[in-house]
Amino acid sequence: MGLSFIQLYTFAVVVFLVFALYRELFNPAFTFFICTVALLLPGIITPVELLRGLSNQQIIIIFLLVLVTAGLRMIYGAEIFARLFNPRLKPKAFLLRMMVTVSAISGILNNTPIVAFMIPYVKDWAQKSGNPASKFLIPLSFATILGGMITVIGTSTNLVLNGLIAEYDLPLLGVFDFLYLGIIVTILGWIYLYFIGFSLLPSNTNKIDALREHLKEYIVETEIFSGSQLIGKTVKEAGLRNLQDVFLVEIIRADKIISPVSPDEALKAHDLLFFSGNTESIYNLINTDNGLRVPKQDKLEIEGQFHFVEAVIPANSNLIGIRIKDSDFRKRFNASIIAIHRNGKQVPGKVGEMTLAGGDFLLLLAREDRENGDQERDLFFMSVPHKIAPPKSKWLKWVGIGAFGALILGITGVLPLFSICVGILVVLVLIGILNITEIRRELDLSLLMVLVCSLAIGIALEKSGTATLIASGLIATGKMFGPVGVLSALFIATIILTSLITNAAAVSIVFPIAMSVAQQLHLPYTPFFAAIAFAASGDFMTPIGYQTNLMVYGPGGYTFKDFIRVGAIFSVIYVVVCVGFISFYYKLI
Repeated sequence: MGLSFIQLYTFAVVVFLVFALYRELFNPAFTFFICTVALLLPGIITPVELLRGLSNQQIIIIFLLVLVTAGLRMIYGAEIFARLFNPRLKPKAFLLRMMVTVSAISGILNNTPIVAFMIPYVKDWAQKSGNPASKFLIPLSFATILGGMITVIGTSTNLVLNGLIAEYDLPLLGVFDFLYLGIIVTILGWIYLYFIGFSLLPSNTNKIDALREHLKEYIVETEIFSGSQLIGKTVKEAGLRNLQDVFLVEIIRADKIISPVSPDEALKAHDLLFFSGNTESIYNLINTDNGLRVPKQDKLEIEGQFHFVEAVIPANSNLIGIRIKDSDFRKRFNASIIAIHRNGKQVPGKVGEMTLAGGDFLLLLAREDRENGDQERDLFFMSVPHKIAPPKSKWLKWVGIGAFGALILGITGVLPLFSICVGILVVLVLIGILNITEIRRELDLSLLMVLVCSLAIGIALEKSGTATLIASGLIATGKMFGPVGVLSALFIATIILTSLITNAAAVSIVFPIAMSVAQQLHLPYTPFFAAIAFAASGDFMTPIGYQTNLMVYGPGGYTFKDFIRVGAIFSVIYVVVCVGFISFYYKLI
């Protein structure tokens, strides 16, 4: 039977979604919005179906958990991790302790902020102990991914899937659909990374150390000499604001450092101006006799003269797809971009004309007292770990313990998870741990759009019959091996898809297919839903399929091949164990 126009159209929209997310043609939220509108206009989905996600309890729980995680993080600070960072630990002892700790916490708290919090500490420990951070950052990501699979709230993927299941009034996945298999694959992950993965990980040098060694390749120092025509003019009046292939990153005036440089900053005699960009263009600028010269004493050689920091563009950043010159970067983040690394290599060209992509690793020149402010979701600063806070009041710790206990009651189904999250949030607000400003900063409207649109796309695949046709193809592929063969085909297809796009997008596309497979085989839905839950979070071979992989990609100096080399063997183990366990546990064989 051939495809109808509606089925062909729906399939084309989904293919475009995958392609656009993979190539990062637009911001992820905007990509989902475009595809949802494309399904709305011809009537494949209705406005009611599009907005249904806003009232979906599982989607709301995701945002409640983000806020609860923020509150608990503020109560405990770095205390939970403090014992990890003993520089006297041997590398593998630190590796194992780190993996066990973050896996355990990831089962209860959102794993993205855990990784964001841990990266600077891991890098700092590695530097102090004389070990490359690249030996620990991929294990940090993998351990949080695996730990998140132990519970229904450990990763947003599980909650998105339950949200899709709830739309069709089918039995939700519960605590035991995740617990046993989650613990098994997590322990296997620890064993693999400890005995095999560690030796496969690269020993990369720190990017900031490399920058200091080759500073003159990035920055040129100039001086405003006595009698210069620039004295008394602002940076903008002097024509130093929008230069071709060059930008002014810092001014040193006696012992004062001015960075980033405002266009209204008045220039003075003997100011040292530091430019970044095309070195030849900088020297051409000096040679135009505009009041600048190369100083006799080179301050670039002075240790500690510049305050460099590292940052990474997260997968849901609003900076993705935007030219740097259009992003007002210096004003928003109080920092100047010196270099951009992508896929393990420096991106050539004029910084201002570059378009940012998810996972880009930025080397920045920033003020030492820079604050993240409310921009954290768009740019994660990685270089300098926060000081470990002194112990909080004992009663606050009891509040935190009570919150953890209540979450466990919600996870196990003793009490409604939604009510538990609302209750914890109310307590955190009443005792002053969270306020309106903090709540507003933590809420991510881009993520909300992605999740709501994901549900709508899943509905479109089911309504149009496209999911049924794809499910028929999967059944035909694996039918000679019975239900286990079909389950394997579905699992592998989901892992491949999530390796190319985000896990939330993968699970929303595959859900209606899994539902149709179960219907056509006249089997329970649960084993197929459990399979796509574990598969959609099982991206160990690419940096782009899971947010935490993308976060460690740049800071670890990894290449795409590093993820394949370390993750390929474990991915095979993961597939075999997951398919085997699900087949036995749900009696498919």
